[in-house]
Amino acid sequence: MQPIEQIEMDRYRAELDDDVRHLVKKYSRIMGWDVPELDEAAARALILQALRDAVAKVEAA
Repeated sequence: MQPIEQIEMDRYRAELDDDVRHLVKKYSRIMGWDVPELDEAAARALILQALRDAVAKVEAA
């Protein structure tokens, strides 16, 4: 039997995925305003790395 925390997290997994997609789109759009010739693939990679870094900071705190 799974712990109650895992069951609860499983319920929110899809919502969390959608939230991350939304953050990537949000910051891609913002970067596009500032940099008209934006390389979307490079920007996406940078945004995803920034999100990973932010998660690592939260984990370390």
